[in-house]
Amino acid sequence: MAVPSSDRARRPFPLSPSLSLFLLISAILVLLFLFLDPSPGSLAFLPSRLSASAPSLAPPLTPQQQSRAPRSRSPPHSRPDGSSATEKAEEGTTATASQPVTKADANGSASGPSAKESSGGSGSGGNSGARGVGADGETGTSVVAPVEKGGDDEEEAPVSVRWQTCSRLGRGVSSTDYIPCLDNVRAIKALRSRRHMEHRERHCPLPPRLRCLVPLPAGYRTPVPWPRSRDMIWYNNVPHPKLVEYKKDQNWVTRSGDYLVFPGGGTQFKDGVGRYIQFVEQIMPTIQWGRRTRTVLDVGCGVASFGGYLLDRNAITMSFAPKDEHEAQIQFALERGIPAFLAVIGTQKLPFPDNVFDVVHCARCRVHWYANGGKPLLELNRVLRPGGYFIWSATPVYRQEQRDQDDWNAMVTLTKSICWRTVVKSQDVNGIGVVIYQKPASNSCYAERKTNEPPLCSERDGSRFPWYAPLDSCLFTTAITTSDERYNWPVPWPERLDVSYASVPDDSASNKEKFEADTKYWKQLISEVYFNDFPLNWSSIRNVMDMNAGFGGFAAALIDQPLWVMNAVPIGQPDTLPLIFNRGLIGAYHDWCESFSTYPRTYDLLHMSNLIGNLTNRCDLIDVVVEIDRILRPGRWFVLKDTLEMIKKIRPILKSLHYEIVVVKQQFLVATKSFWRPGKPASTSG
Repeated sequence: MAVPSSDRARRPFPLSPSLSLFLLISAILVLLFLFLDPSPGSLAFLPSRLSASAPSLAPPLTPQQQSRAPRSRSPPHSRPDGSSATEKAEEGTTATASQPVTKADANGSASGPSAKESSGGSGSGGNSGARGVGADGETGTSVVAPVEKGGDDEEEAPVSVRWQTCSRLGRGVSSTDYIPCLDNVRAIKALRSRRHMEHRERHCPLPPRLRCLVPLPAGYRTPVPWPRSRDMIWYNNVPHPKLVEYKKDQNWVTRSGDYLVFPGGGTQFKDGVGRYIQFVEQIMPTIQWGRRTRTVLDVGCGVASFGGYLLDRNAITMSFAPKDEHEAQIQFALERGIPAFLAVIGTQKLPFPDNVFDVVHCARCRVHWYANGGKPLLELNRVLRPGGYFIWSATPVYRQEQRDQDDWNAMVTLTKSICWRTVVKSQDVNGIGVVIYQKPASNSCYAERKTNEPPLCSERDGSRFPWYAPLDSCLFTTAITTSDERYNWPVPWPERLDVSYASVPDDSASNKEKFEADTKYWKQLISEVYFNDFPLNWSSIRNVMDMNAGFGGFAAALIDQPLWVMNAVPIGQPDTLPLIFNRGLIGAYHDWCESFSTYPRTYDLLHMSNLIGNLTNRCDLIDVVVEIDRILRPGRWFVLKDTLEMIKKIRPILKSLHYEIVVVKQQFLVATKSFWRPGKPASTSG
């Protein structure tokens, strides 16, 4: 029977079993090819949202899975540093539709994989979530950093971070000047006492930490170069007029148009700090600025003009003051290019070794040295080198009011009890008085005291390491057994920098060999690689931080450059800081799982050598990068010397912050910080 034409049209065309099997297998092969080869070409037809978000959502592969996973194709138009031309074009741009903003919960933590997983680094569990605070009305930016090649065929792990600018940090805290461990409003409010300046000490936030980026002040621009910066800086970079008004009659700082000007005056420097320094050397010739006296600690330094002018005498000063009502004085100092540090002598020790400063100076620093059983002066005694001098210029030295005389009498009693000798007491032509004390060079005086007050410390008094350690209430003796300073004092500067004269801890042959090798290594490396192969403008670098200083070889190799180096010795690393001071350099102890005690935007170059591996065992690498970004000035540089594996861990995080990155010789990462902030365009100039 004939089939009607309409029925023929509706009936399906019959397929043979072999043809059906062939089509099915072909479809499966095509799908497998597409999803097992995630190269840009094979995924080009997929929706952009899927192709961008897939890397950040996938959990990290185990080593076994990595060995079985297929290699992805190299990106087209690859460059010498391993990145593609497309990736270079994408640097300096904010997230696009193909990089969606990560959905955040009410606390600001990003959904999806933890930061620990996405960065490829290990960290504490409480720190793994990407967290931030509100962004002053601006939306945050979620960035999936492009996967690059680091000189071999292994991919870097992508990182997804919801970057936000810092805001709503607590009453009285400026987001542009945010210092996490000093602006912890919640911890400060919970303090039971503020009698001993506890509220000015470090109180670091507990995990999870805020992962926010400090915004730039309006009108911020590249700092005035050294040496002009010693005398004038841009007002918009440190827009704090309070100190200008508060100290307008004392010649500390004045405003002149777009600049803040520093005339070199101060409360005790009636004729200028240069004349004051000269006066001190006149009444105490053996102080020999820049020869016998190389390392100085300036307590309550103001805007650090004393330390700034001592640089002309080849003496380097660690100036410090608390973050208090004298608004931004340390920020002024660092913006000027003068070494400075935020600290207070409250209840805890300063982060410096014992017996290292040649001179300690205090010009009306408002510290009651005899308070709390004399603990503040005992702390100065701890850090002052045996035979070193304490220069005190304050009203009790020369005024006759009852309060001043009471303070003076208390100081006389205390200094005698710790065997300090009054070397000279004098007044300059303006009637400003100065007294200079000398710490004993041996222990003989301690045994001759009529009363054991303050008592000598014993072994049961505990560790002397000065990191979050309480102030001593007892008096430690020195290791020096002879009173002849010629055998105990470091050789004059600059000879003391040389390996032939420096005192090496334990003084063992192996340590001396390591020290000599380290010094030779850094001298050669900086001369041949850092100066020649790095995209750094050395003439614009003034403030430098060596984040893992070792023997101080990096700083010693740069000694002829017009810059200074803060040598940080990390907690948990060998204690080489006494050696660094013996060489005539300065530094401090620090834990890089916490924020450093400095203002934002205060260093031109941050240098880290072989430290990341130790850090990621204790904290999240993203938090370390946030701190690097906080400290570093826009347009300036972070240099990492480490293994290629560690470079691959940190590079995606830096790229998410729009840093320009170059890898040199497979072991150096040089990253330039841009002016980018969330919601703002990226650029390398202000």
